[in-house]
Amino acid sequence: MSSETDAPEMIEQNGQKLALVSTIKTVEANREFQNNVNVVQNQRNIAVDLKKRIDQAMTPAERQALQQKLDETLKSLDSNNALMAKTYGFSLLRNYVISFIKTRLYTPLSDEEFAKMSPEDKIKPDAIKTIDGKVYAYIATITTAAENDIFRQNVQLVQTQRQRLVQLKQALDKATGDEDKKKLDEEFKKSEEVLVNNNNEMVKRYGFSLMRNYLMEVEEAKLYTALTEEEIKKTSGETEAKPKE
Repeated sequence: MSSETDAPEMIEQNGQKLALVSTIKTVEANREFQNNVNVVQNQRNIAVDLKKRIDQAMTPAERQALQQKLDETLKSLDSNNALMAKTYGFSLLRNYVISFIKTRLYTPLSDEEFAKMSPEDKIKPDAIKTIDGKVYAYIATITTAAENDIFRQNVQLVQTQRQRLVQLKQALDKATGDEDKKKLDEEFKKSEEVLVNNNNEMVKRYGFSLMRNYLMEVEEAKLYTALTEEEIKKTSGETEAKPKE
């Protein structure tokens, strides 16, 4: 949790002002936060579905049974949402933005790759980790919000380019005319060259290829909430009224 101040940390995104409500500083805490978010979002989805089923119920008995489930779901959702607000300053009733500050990257190892690792490398702190029987090797740590944003944008770019190659290959396999085949083949080769070049840049920058699977663990993140106009005015007023030191 971030400490409370008269003037909270502020950022602006897409013309919207946001205030810092929480800083989550460990991998375990970030994993727990995401799990908790998933729980309350899932409960909200269940509540929405139950309301629809109540409206479509054919008998009073069915409607009553569904209403009882809805009441129980809403009670649990309200309780969990209140706990999230107390712990993180998070509420489903508000819009939020998560800024990733520090992220660790791991790549899965084959049995052969793991066997080639030296005993010294295997015992280094956080050098490897095992999840569901799969061994992962540490490859990079991305620090600062800007670098994390760039990394995620690059991941999305490479994934989009890779998917485009798959589509071009499928179209090329189905093409019958020589002219169509030639155009598709030229586009495929150009797209493949761009993807390879971009991936090589990622290898230089982060030490691994995005053509492989990878595991991303958030070590530090900041949670911001979007402010209403009234809250913006109040915050600005408090900041202006604060005595100068």
